[in-house]
Amino acid sequence: MPPWVTEFSDDSASAAVAAPAGAPAAQSSEQPAVVMPQRAAKQAAPSGPYVITPVPGLDWDGNWPAVAAVLPLRGIAQQLAVQAELIECLHDGHSTTFRLRVPIDTWRSPANVEKLAAVLSERFGRKVNVDTELGAVWYTASAEAQAHREACQLAAEETIASDPFVLDMKRAFDAFVVPGTITPAPAGSAAPTLH
Repeated sequence: MPPWVTEFSDDSASAAVAAPAGAPAAQSSEQPAVVMPQRAAKQAAPSGPYVITPVPGLDWDGNWPAVAAVLPLRGIAQQLAVQAELIECLHDGHSTTFRLRVPIDTWRSPANVEKLAAVLSERFGRKVNVDTELGAVWYTASAEAQAHREACQLAAEETIASDPFVLDMKRAFDAFVVPGTITPAPAGSAAPTLH
């Protein structure tokens, strides 16, 4: 038997039986092995469009996702930046405070906030403070990147669906494009590809 094949069978696993709806939960003296981070409660999407407010004192257009996406951060500090939503940016001439809403509490640790503040201070050339609050987010660098990927995927699928060669193959041979095989062209390439 090859070394990458395991000796046990997956059909030996058994499903856990759920307790009836009204039954009390079993009490356990053991602590859970994994503790999930506190997440913000889900809220309805905002009804109006997000308004980007320029900050003249910083000579900045106020586009937080664009700044967050290019900050030289890694790890959790990077997640703090790209997953946070800018609530407001206050500039009083001496210092600047970025108020951010963050969806996961553990990302708001003082070390991560300090790293983000240091990188923002370097980016804007002045002292920057970062205040965070826990809450649902909508307009983030991560959400913007996801929307861009989805738009590229849709454009690639539409390009393949309207390609004359593909249409000829569908008519002549009753062919079809296998779902999930279309990928958008990498940035700078000419056309999407089939895999």
